Amino acid sequence: MLEFVILAGLAYTGYAAESGWWVLAGAAAMTIAGWWRKVKLLRQHPQVPFSSKMTTYLVVSVAVNLAYAIASLAVGRLLRVILSG
Repeated sequence: MLEFVILAGLAYTGYAAESGWWVLAGAAAMTIAGWWRKVKLLRQHPQVPFSSKMTTYLVVSVAVNLAYAIASLAVGRLLRVILSG
């Protein structure tokens, strides 16, 4: 649910014509929100070592979150163009 709030914030950022650097902050926030529970479970008993499969999932999730953040910012900018007439 937190990811949707972050995406809505990025859309608003695009609508407000803010800097595109917010995409990186939004993608990082979405990645942290999504992986917080997984990393927390790694420290509980029984401990599972961080594997190459998990590394692949992390890298792919960063890329997907970055794509969603870019798309959300673009939608906000598109709405600004459409609504401004």
